[in-house]
Formats: sequence, C-alpha cells, structure tokens
Amino acid sequence: MLIKHQGQLVASVGQILDSDAIASFLLQNEVDIPVSELELTYEPSEALSARKDAYKLESDSLFIEWQYDQTDAAKQKWLSKVEEIKARYPLLA
Repeated sequence: MLIKHQGQLVASVGQILDSDAIASFLLQNEVDIPVSELELTYEPSEALSARKDAYKLESDSLFIEWQYDQTDAAKQKWLSKVEEIKARYPLLA
C-alpha cells in the first residue's frame, strides 16, 4: 500500500491499513497531514484481498437479503455497497 499526498510518496506500507491505523502511523512518524488529504494506492493483490474481506463483512449479507426479498430496493442496496467497496479498493489499470 502506497500513501501519497499531492502526488508525493509519504509512505510505503506492507499491509492495508484503515484510516485510524493510517492516522496513528502518521502521528508516530511525526507527519502532519490529514488522512482525508491522502491518496491510497494498492497493489492488485492487496486490493483484491481487501475487497474479498470487505465483501464478506459488508455486502454478502445484503446479497442474501436481496435473494430472500427479491425487491429492487434490496438489490440496489447490495449493488451500491459493492460499488462502494470497489471504489475504496480500486484496481489500477
């Protein structure tokens, strides 16, 4: 995982960190940059692994709910969550 600010590399981390862990990492290394201003870049294998974990935790239950309900609203809720996860862990082209 690469952490960048305004196109400049701030850190290269060997694992995917959540925003709290990134904030802690920055604080420990005396880097005064708000997490909201950072650009996070993942290796394809990291992004795929993070997506898989997020799907299990966040979207699989929504998929099952849609399969049970068969409503457009339930389907859209599931698809929206999948898109959110993909946006959070993008695959570089």
